Amino acid sequence: MVLAGAITAAGVFGMAAPAQAAPDRNCYSGYFCVWAGANFSTSHPMYRISYEYGSNHNWASWLPEIYHADSAWRNLRSEKWLVCDYGLVNDTKTIVLSRGQEIGYSSSANDRGEGNELYTDNQC
Repeated sequence: MVLAGAITAAGVFGMAAPAQAAPDRNCYSGYFCVWAGANFSTSHPMYRISYEYGSNHNWASWLPEIYHADSAWRNLRSEKWLVCDYGLVNDTKTIVLSRGQEIGYSSSANDRGEGNELYTDNQC
């Protein structure tokens, strides 16, 4: 009887679902990264924006999880980047990030991003 109990317990454990790997929320060299969670939270969506995509004027359709939900930013690209709020009247930069710079949270920029642009004249 003891043997039967041990086999049953092993059968239950053997049927457990395999553990799923956590999503990769790291920012790598060559990317401009945006997190929906403050302080680079790994429990919220994040996006790596590469050179191929360059300036993205519309997060609403391309990156909806961070459109008006951006909270942390890291620039591991060689260029300076802007995060922009495209207003009805004026476009406003919310964050400017130089190469290697990161900002874990900014109360003045939190949840205002609508897109990103390569820095050319400090304006969106």
